[in-house]
Amino acid sequence: MNTIVSIVPCSDYELDIVSQALKACLAPLGGIERFVRPGMRVLLKPNLLAAAEREQAVTTHPALVQAVAELVRAAGGSVLIGDSPSGPVKDNLHVWCKSGMPAAAEQSGASLVPFDGVAWKRHSDVDYLVARQVSEADLVINLHKIKTHSMTLYTGAIKNLLGVVPGTHKTAIHIRSIGVQDFSRELVNLLEIVRPGLTIMDGVWGQEGAGPGAGGTPHHYGCLAASVDAVALDAVITRAMGYQPGAVLHVAQAGERGLGISDPARIQMIGPAGVLEFGKLALPVSHWYMRVPSWVSAPIQGQIKLTPRFDPALCNGCAKCVQLCAGKALATGKPPRLNKKLCIGCMCCAEVCPQGAIEPARSRLGQMIGL
Repeated sequence: MNTIVSIVPCSDYELDIVSQALKACLAPLGGIERFVRPGMRVLLKPNLLAAAEREQAVTTHPALVQAVAELVRAAGGSVLIGDSPSGPVKDNLHVWCKSGMPAAAEQSGASLVPFDGVAWKRHSDVDYLVARQVSEADLVINLHKIKTHSMTLYTGAIKNLLGVVPGTHKTAIHIRSIGVQDFSRELVNLLEIVRPGLTIMDGVWGQEGAGPGAGGTPHHYGCLAASVDAVALDAVITRAMGYQPGAVLHVAQAGERGLGISDPARIQMIGPAGVLEFGKLALPVSHWYMRVPSWVSAPIQGQIKLTPRFDPALCNGCAKCVQLCAGKALATGKPPRLNKKLCIGCMCCAEVCPQGAIEPARSRLGQMIGL
């Protein structure tokens, strides 16, 4: 039996429109009642990357979070809303307020939970510190945003699970996974640890170009999508965006590991004709180097890695990038000063820059060999 990915049109974020589209999207999967039983503790995990205006399409829209929470509550479940944005845990409240989560929780009867406690998980001889609420939930519903990503090309269902690692504990993952191959493997490990029972995509507005932060360009995709298989959903959406099968490494790796279906031929897409016609998108480029095994690429990784380029006209000197930098490569300034030897190329600085003042730049050697 093929995996089902259900996709429906959704024109805007008016709550009634989102609620009706959500019910229609879940119907082919058996409705919310298939997943939620009375008394269950259900954790909604939106994408709350950073404090950004909703019009920038950086975070999961509160209308979708509220609509899902209301359905879960109607089915008898109790609802928690939780995520860990980039940066320290103490920044969560500001990000939540900017993204509209407090109002969504209050109006739906859900509870906001800070990811300030951890559960220890061991995977492939590596330690992971995952939010305690994730381990304690009876069901995790993954509510991601459709966006491009300068490093991984696409950030969706699988990539959204990086947010289950609280605050600066993410730093350890970035430091030990220099390069797209290794970082993709870390994302797939988190998918295997969390195993969300249902994934729903906020695809009304998303991003193209230099996402996933304020540097990305908002794009009206006009849809919602849902599946029990996060891998299949990502595979369908990346193909619709214009990526070839296998181009987004974490999706391909998850399929190869058997955590979901990444082969489009084995996925049943249910939805009206034309719903996946997103138009011509500005996509980050997939390079041959991304496919080279990490043990081969390691000796030259430092010479061709991405590094941040700052726009002095946009930078306001807020130093959020300095506070977040996993390699401690940035020093406060307007714009910040970069130590290229310490930079690990993760580009998290660009993700959290509220001004969109940071873009990825390839070294001269990387440009010469066609990266």
